[in-house]
Amino acid sequence: MIIYGTKRRLITGILLSLMAALGFGLGAVFIKAGMSSVSVKTATVISLISSTAVTMVIAFLLHYEEILSLAPMAFIWFILAGLITFLGGRFFNFHSINLVGASKASAVVSSTPLFAAILAVLFLNETVGFILGIGTLLIVVGITLVVIQE
Repeated sequence: MIIYGTKRRLITGILLSLMAALGFGLGAVFIKAGMSSVSVKTATVISLISSTAVTMVIAFLLHYEEILSLAPMAFIWFILAGLITFLGGRFFNFHSINLVGASKASAVVSSTPLFAAILAVLFLNETVGFILGIGTLLIVVGITLVVIQE
C-alpha cells in the first residue's frame, strides 16, 4: 500500500509540474504578445497586480486558517521567496522574453532544476544521485544548444 501511495504522489507531482510548465509556456507567449505596446517595467507591474489579486483571493478562500497559523519564520521565508520569484524572477523573465523571444527565454528559464539542485545541496544538505546528476547534465546541454543556435 505504501508503494501505491508513493507512486500516486509521484504521478500527481509530475502532472502538476507539467501543468505548471504549460502555464509558464502560455504565459511567455502572452507576455511577448502583450509587450508589443508597453515597456518591461509596465508589463511586470500589470502582471504582478493581477497575479497578486487572484492569488490572495484564492489563498485566503482555501487556506485562511492555515495562513494565519503560520510560524513567523515560515512566513518570512515565504515572503523572501515571493520577492525573489514573484518580483525579481518575473521582471528578469519579462526582460529576457522581450530581448530574445518567448521560446528561447523559456528554454533558459527552464534551467530552474539546475539551480534548485545546486542550492539544495549547498543549503539543505540534499544529495544528488545518479539520475538527478544525469538530468542536470542534460539540462545544461539542452540550454547550451538553445543558446548557441542562431
